[in-house]
Amino acid sequence: MGPGGSAGEGAPGARERPPLGTALWRAVRLRCPRCGGRGVLASWFRLEPACPVCGLETDRGEEDHFLGAVLLNFVAVEMALAAAGTAVIVATAPDVPWTGLTVGGVLLAAAMPAAAYPWSRLLYLAVDLRLRPEEA
Repeated sequence: MGPGGSAGEGAPGARERPPLGTALWRAVRLRCPRCGGRGVLASWFRLEPACPVCGLETDRGEEDHFLGAVLLNFVAVEMALAAAGTAVIVATAPDVPWTGLTVGGVLLAAAMPAAAYPWSRLLYLAVDLRLRPEEA
């Protein structure tokens, strides 16, 4: 099953701060980083205001909280594109398909940030929850 336990993770003790690895694993599975509960995504591009299981506020009380998630998304996508482009160049050298690589790179650069957005929001929330514990 992996770190984070079962589907009933949002049980007693949900307000406790989980270890970073557990919170990140929950975020990767698109669940609440604190309790592991489902339903934190309102839509692909928006989180619910709070976790329906444990009540964790997803905006963390700052207007620009989402900027960290956007930065995480941008850096991760750009690193993945650079690695993929390098792999294609190395695998096809000396006859690199430059036109295909350029067109494919542009299309992926446009699509990947949207595809990765929910993960970047929840991963950033998991890290932020660890760095800035909730106030009582």
